[in-house]
Amino acid sequence: MVRVQQIGKQVAKLHAALASREDLADFRPEPIAADDVAAWRDGVAAQAQAVFAELRRRRGELKPAEQALVISLLELEASLAERLAGLLPDDIEALKIRHHGDLHLGQMVWVKDDVFILDFEGEPRRPIAERRRKAPAARDVAGVIRSIDYSATAALERAARLSPDENGEMAAALDRWREQSSATFWDAYRANLSDNRLWPADPAQSERLLNFFLLEKAIYEIGYELANRPDWLRVPLTGTLRILRGKSEAVAPEPEKAP
Repeated sequence: MVRVQQIGKQVAKLHAALASREDLADFRPEPIAADDVAAWRDGVAAQAQAVFAELRRRRGELKPAEQALVISLLELEASLAERLAGLLPDDIEALKIRHHGDLHLGQMVWVKDDVFILDFEGEPRRPIAERRRKAPAARDVAGVIRSIDYSATAALERAARLSPDENGEMAAALDRWREQSSATFWDAYRANLSDNRLWPADPAQSERLLNFFLLEKAIYEIGYELANRPDWLRVPLTGTLRILRGKSEAVAPEPEKAP
């Protein structure tokens, strides 16, 4: 877990650096406003509506296991707006900052014992103006946690030739690894986060903020996999269901006091 710890440390340092330039308008941290919250909620709701419609249209094309996940997810569609409001309250006492915007394990390179974060152009499928908008540090953190989920699935796919019993054991071990890695990343991120303005002081509100952006990312992933890699669809489907059922992907950070 040493490398996971180093990733948490470097992401925390990245966020502190991006929040450090009060003299530059494009990088100056700003309080999260009610309009920001409404825009984020509306954005996820609109994306979810499109994704759910596509899931209904293509459900018959999917494997039985994925079909079962889709049915479970569609059963939660009617309550999505209420769940989004519960995750993201109108009043969030934290700052929005310029952030990476497309942060995942594939955007990191190891040199000796350290990790370097690359590719700051943001999510390529989004307009430039949208990529430049400020957002909570939670969006980047959610990207790393979702990437950890994908890496566990990739490892299981490479072990596909195992017997059914061995495959089941491997799946259980990788699920434990996912949980442990997410927690380790959080611990390192929290320990190295020097700017306590980036997260709400209330741990429960921090957890909801994180889960909102985990949900945003997972719903985006469902749309991407439907269009490009249907065999990977179960990864974001499972992640989305975990969040909507109230199972946090990781323990949200309790911000450190500024020295």
